[in-house]
Amino acid sequence: MIATLERCPWNPARAFLGRLAICVALAPFLLVSPAAAQPEPSTPSWQQEYWARIDRRDWDAAIASAEQLVVAARPASAATGLRLSEALSLLGSAQLNKGELVAAEAAFGESMQLAEQYGGRSSAALVDPLRGLGYTLAAAGRHDQAIPYMDRALLISRRTAGLFDVSQQGLLRQLATSLTAVGAPAEAERHMIYLRRVGEQAYGKDDPRQIAVLSNVGDWYAEVGQMDMARQNYRAAIAIADRKLGKTSLGVVDPLRSFAASYTREVVLSYYGIVSSTDQTSTFDPSANVSGEPMNPRFLSSEGERALARALKVAQTDPETSLQTIVGTLIQMGDWFVMKLQPDKAMPYYEQAAQRLAKAGPEEADAMLGAALGFPVQVYYPTPPLATRNLHRAPGETEDHFVQIEFTVQPDSTVTDVRVTDQAANDRQASQVVEAMRAARYRPKFVDGKPVVTPAVSYRQVFKVRKETKAAE
Repeated sequence: MIATLERCPWNPARAFLGRLAICVALAPFLLVSPAAAQPEPSTPSWQQEYWARIDRRDWDAAIASAEQLVVAARPASAATGLRLSEALSLLGSAQLNKGELVAAEAAFGESMQLAEQYGGRSSAALVDPLRGLGYTLAAAGRHDQAIPYMDRALLISRRTAGLFDVSQQGLLRQLATSLTAVGAPAEAERHMIYLRRVGEQAYGKDDPRQIAVLSNVGDWYAEVGQMDMARQNYRAAIAIADRKLGKTSLGVVDPLRSFAASYTREVVLSYYGIVSSTDQTSTFDPSANVSGEPMNPRFLSSEGERALARALKVAQTDPETSLQTIVGTLIQMGDWFVMKLQPDKAMPYYEQAAQRLAKAGPEEADAMLGAALGFPVQVYYPTPPLATRNLHRAPGETEDHFVQIEFTVQPDSTVTDVRVTDQAANDRQASQVVEAMRAARYRPKFVDGKPVVTPAVSYRQVFKVRKETKAAE
């Protein structure tokens, strides 16, 4: 997933590896690509139609508009080469947002070639296509290929825009995510430390704009299991919001929610043997067996619960709060109690969210309802120990085994009728999956504002098995 500076809570039920940026499906997720971050105040007239469609998130229309800009700039010449390069970056941005990764890669690649040809190898015109290629490759999971493009984009940006230009923030965040994915967390951490410095230099340590920066730095630390460092950054963001905006300001909601989410995420990561530390990067070794006991979700932090309750109170009190924020916070509160295995406390929050959506406009409500409450969502799943092995080994060293199961999600979030429907795994692996799913908890599907039974829900658990030891495992 592409890293952005937008704020959104995690869905703590998703697997850790390969999903370092986790967001609740409720929140619409705008990919921040190099050309789609935000247009400059003096947007060229030839781009205005494109940006209007980007603002509406109408990707098909934005692609069509960008294609017209590309056609109008062809053929490339000394007079039109850089304009064509920019138009191709706009096209790639829209394609990336729509998820057309192959097309986006081609557009950014041609844009880069033109920028080099007509601007030179160190031209500022290279930043957008290089960044776009990096984001696109990262979105495709090709992080090792993405990193060199983003490194070069960052170097050129620092040379042309300065060491602490705020436009580098998204690039630093994505670089950290990609470096973490390829097993270089120490280098990734340096980028996150620099990201915080960029905010401090550009805005000042106590500027409210630093809240989002600190929260994003906190997110990265939480992703790699350094919960102490994550919470230090979230607390700093909350403190700025309290001092500069007021304790009842909407600016405090997002860092409070992220702070609370760090506790539910910690439960998930505990099944992978994540070790938090204040002075070193995560000691997580997915190729080894899990050591130590996973955390008991019944004992989620009371501090995290208070933070989430405060966020909800502020969100419900302020008349300017968006529907997305209120509903998202209500659902996060429900998920909190589902993970704590207290469904009776969870259901009123889900029902309030459904009621809010029922009163909203049909288009917005239908989209949010479908994503958040229209089908069962996994909230807690005690990952089987055998499924946490060998996850960082090279592809050639392992082969995938799987267990496919089907089950029923009850209105109280529990799972029943678990059965194996297909498997390419041994009986021990299958048994662990069945046992884990019986202990799992799901946010139930809601119909007419009430939770309902959902049969025939399916789940596939993949096991990475070392080829030379598959018989023993």
